[in-house]
Amino acid sequence: MKKKVTFLFLLFIALINSLSVNASDFTKFSKIVAPPANDECANAIELTVNSDNLCTTTTSGTVSEATASAQAVVCTNKENEANDDVWFKFVATAPSHKIDLLNVSGAFTNLYHAVYDGGATGDCSALNLVFCSDPNSSVPTGLTPGNTYFVRVFTNSTGTHDTTFDICISADPNVPDNDDCADAEIIAGFPFSETMDASAATNNAGFIDVTGCGVMNDGVWYTLTGDGNELTVTVQPSGWDVEIGVYTGSCGSFTCVGSANLGISNTAEAVTFNSTLGETYYVHLGNQNDTTDLPEGIYNISVTSTVLSIEDLIAKGFYYYPNPVRDNRLKLSANETIRFVAIYNYLGEELRLFTPSEFKTEVNLNGLPAGAYFVKAYVGNTAGIFKILKD
Repeated sequence: MKKKVTFLFLLFIALINSLSVNASDFTKFSKIVAPPANDECANAIELTVNSDNLCTTTTSGTVSEATASAQAVVCTNKENEANDDVWFKFVATAPSHKIDLLNVSGAFTNLYHAVYDGGATGDCSALNLVFCSDPNSSVPTGLTPGNTYFVRVFTNSTGTHDTTFDICISADPNVPDNDDCADAEIIAGFPFSETMDASAATNNAGFIDVTGCGVMNDGVWYTLTGDGNELTVTVQPSGWDVEIGVYTGSCGSFTCVGSANLGISNTAEAVTFNSTLGETYYVHLGNQNDTTDLPEGIYNISVTSTVLSIEDLIAKGFYYYPNPVRDNRLKLSANETIRFVAIYNYLGEELRLFTPSEFKTEVNLNGLPAGAYFVKAYVGNTAGIFKILKD
């Protein structure tokens, strides 16, 4: 659609000989302002699909003088924002591609884009919404190779603007190895830290919904074994909103240990919990949205362990003897109630559990072979771990 803009000029006609104005008139001039060539879906600009993720080939675009298109926006609460939309298209070569809006400039730089499936023929009259994205990077999944997909770009505002940008379509990103719960990456020891790109993570069977931990996108997975100490899982996302869930159990049948979701993009989240020696924990991190499959991105995950020493127990008057244990009886005493005592081997397997609920108690080690063991004791609300030898 073309826009007609009218300018009003006051034309002064001066007589040079007299150096005075003896006539004046108002004259109207009309100028036709043309919108971008790809203002409508039918004229969408063809994009080159890069063979890598480096955006070697980009295409320039602008929303300046763009007008609203006839196609419904569908994206939630964006019906009025798409009044300056422009269109691009590409043919999918894989089930997912990465879309990047780069070098965005102008007085208003908050862009929004939507992706539509035009089928094998690229029919603008029969578009199906695939994806909506406020971030300038997105990874629509579930694409059909060979189909034509349309990318509709507009400013995230009800006004019209002169924003310019470059657009890039990248090759199918690599799906992370730990995309599925069954392929969770094993964290073998603490401290642990790594930086990964989960932008191609899939939503697999759907959203992760564990009672007490909330609902989120199915992102990437880790598993670790508790060392009996306080563990802290911290995730710093880069440009996206992450949620963390820590669970016990098995894939598809979890119990919530803890979760974190501040709901703020590009903000670190952390979960701290007291681990049980030898217990298997699953750590899941994904986009915090609980209704729409939104992409993850680059992140750093770290896991640290705060050793539960016996110092805090000693402050409560706790002591134990003898060590080494020679008559199968380990004696314990404290100024507060000893709630429970657990004996573990070096594999983290719980061998004995006692619940004395007394200030003084004896733990019977009869039947355990000679060797070294870990003892975890809870005195009041304080826990501690120490090592004993049994002769």
